[in-house]
Amino acid sequence: MIETHKELKIESNKEGAGVEMLARIMRACRENNHESVRQGLNAVVPDKLKKEAFLEIINYYENELAQFPVGYVALYIEGLLKNKDLDEAGKYIEKLRGMGVVKERISEIIYEHIIKPGEPEYEKRFNANLDILTKNRVLFSKQDFDFHDIKKKITSLGNYRTQPEEFSAALNINESVLLFADLTDMGLIRKILEAGNLLYLVYEDLNSFYYMLLFEDLLTISGNIEATAVDEANNVIFFAGRDMETITEFYWNMMTLIPNFAFRRARNENYQDVIKEIHNQREERALSYGKELGDYYKNRDDKYYQALFSKRPSDIKVLVITTLNSTLNKHISKSWHDSFKSLGYSVRLLIEKESYERMSDHSIKEAVCMFKPDVVFNINYAVNSVFKEKDVTDSLLWIMRYRDYNEINFGDSEYQGENTFFLPLFPDLTSALRKTNVPENRIYHSVEGVDINLFSKGGKIDEKYACDIVSVNNAVGSDLFRLNRMVEKIEVNELKEIMREVYTLVQEMAMNDEFMSEKEFLNLIYEKNRSKGFEVNEQGRKFFEVFYQYIINAFYRRRVIDWIIDSNITENIKVWGSSWSNIDKFKKYHMGTAEYGKELSGIYGSSKISLCDTWGWNTHERNYEILASGGFPLVRSVTAEENERMGSISNYFIEDEEIVLFDDKDDLLNKVQYYLDNPEERERIAGNGKNVVVENFSNIAIAGKTMDFIMKYYRGTGGKD
Repeated sequence: MIETHKELKIESNKEGAGVEMLARIMRACRENNHESVRQGLNAVVPDKLKKEAFLEIINYYENELAQFPVGYVALYIEGLLKNKDLDEAGKYIEKLRGMGVVKERISEIIYEHIIKPGEPEYEKRFNANLDILTKNRVLFSKQDFDFHDIKKKITSLGNYRTQPEEFSAALNINESVLLFADLTDMGLIRKILEAGNLLYLVYEDLNSFYYMLLFEDLLTISGNIEATAVDEANNVIFFAGRDMETITEFYWNMMTLIPNFAFRRARNENYQDVIKEIHNQREERALSYGKELGDYYKNRDDKYYQALFSKRPSDIKVLVITTLNSTLNKHISKSWHDSFKSLGYSVRLLIEKESYERMSDHSIKEAVCMFKPDVVFNINYAVNSVFKEKDVTDSLLWIMRYRDYNEINFGDSEYQGENTFFLPLFPDLTSALRKTNVPENRIYHSVEGVDINLFSKGGKIDEKYACDIVSVNNAVGSDLFRLNRMVEKIEVNELKEIMREVYTLVQEMAMNDEFMSEKEFLNLIYEKNRSKGFEVNEQGRKFFEVFYQYIINAFYRRRVIDWIIDSNITENIKVWGSSWSNIDKFKKYHMGTAEYGKELSGIYGSSKISLCDTWGWNTHERNYEILASGGFPLVRSVTAEENERMGSISNYFIEDEEIVLFDDKDDLLNKVQYYLDNPEERERIAGNGKNVVVENFSNIAIAGKTMDFIMKYYRGTGGKD
């Protein structure tokens, strides 16, 4: 253990002591003793020596372990920011972003050490800006602006996009550093700004407008502001100004997000004309991207990819696309990104702001245009809804990871031969793909992998998470909300009543420990529909399948915890997730929601038994995350029918050697009691299971097997050995 008392504080003139301390820090690092590493770093006084220690640690992880030490890099950046070493800080901020680190974490670092010190000045400026905009009738009446609410929102969601030289130069101008962001189509904006007359400056994202309120000084243009129009439904703000020279200079010198679009307008132009212009420009840009990509990819065929996949991974470019609107898919996509990078591929990550249903085609095309990837990876998204150009859809290679069977569709027709490889998560998804004529040698079934760097045993038990039994689920207590959410999608009142009747029956059965199967549920729904004169089509069938999963999981997970509490086996129970406190019985056990990654891993690794009670699906990634974290998952077994549709974890792990399953209430309680009473057996099985996960189910392993499958396809073996 590295001592940290005063006598061992290293002074700059004690070179020998510094070398010895550095050696001790690195020794602790190699022993994976993070507490001692941090103590050693805190003991180092000279910034030069501390910087050297951080660089050695980072170098050790990157070169020796082929890992990126996010935690140590974040600590390193904090120290650099405190000491105003902004060039170096900017460089490592970009490295964090390049490794796919969640931007909330990057935002927190920058906010704490750069934004927060100037907060009183920002609040003063914000209130002055608000006053100017209010007097000039710019703000719309329905919107309330509060400094602290907006500050919290944008500092947690801010997309900090800095270059080291800009970062440093900004601080030289003003000690209160402002935020940076990528600029959108600067050529277009410059052209319109210089064109004269009145103009619109359009913020598609309200957060961009909030940035301006917080970090810019509107006093310089207060006499040139004109009232705006607002499209609240689409979060578009039209911000107009009169004097072109003043407005141009102001926006050209902005340190925050510049508007996404700028439009010149005549006196008689109206709001709808500007909306139309936005759509026209987007369409023009999308068409230009499509033409450029069609020309670029048109000569690619199987021979091209056969030659490509005979090269080194570093010669193959992979673009991974994800969205902010799905937390789970975002983390999974980032893990795939990191895995491709670890395998040596040249890889980029595009994080879309919109949901998959509304994902901006032009943004994807723009990213593809800029990067020119050989492969694009995405989750639950059909290729032909992005690219209409046949040269692109037939040539650019896509990897589609399907996690939701109700998402499989190819528009209004079956699979038409797009150059796509499909990675279905469940056997049922594979069957659905086959029905759309997807070739067998383009389908590779695999379970979801786990980021073993993010989920790993951290050493000793964390007491704030330690317990006998833990459940991490969101469905419990939200069944009524889920019912209403599904009912709202139905327009016919008679169908709404049918759904409520069936919901009540499922609830009553569940409270008596009887759980309706999906087949029974659907037959009941269909029968009640027919009695009212309605016939359920394919779309309706998928809708009711989702409805079943929504409510059965809520009821089943509740009963599992009921059983354990009522058994009096243990009171040391913790539950994580939303909605648990909606049920009085669970309030004292509810710990709140768990943050994905480090906290979740700490929960799993510190709990004796982690419940995995997803109904009908026990290959959930949660099981792999628990094992990777050093935890012990107790997993609900599935029926033969469920195994055929969704798969079973027992297909990959040896039962009672690498995984433990339970069948029903009595089996669950017997196994909870047994494994609490037999910690050695519990830890043996957990250790065996972890070895299987590390060897076969890491994200890197899954990504590697996926690329091997594609390589075999192009080597003429049809994707098979």
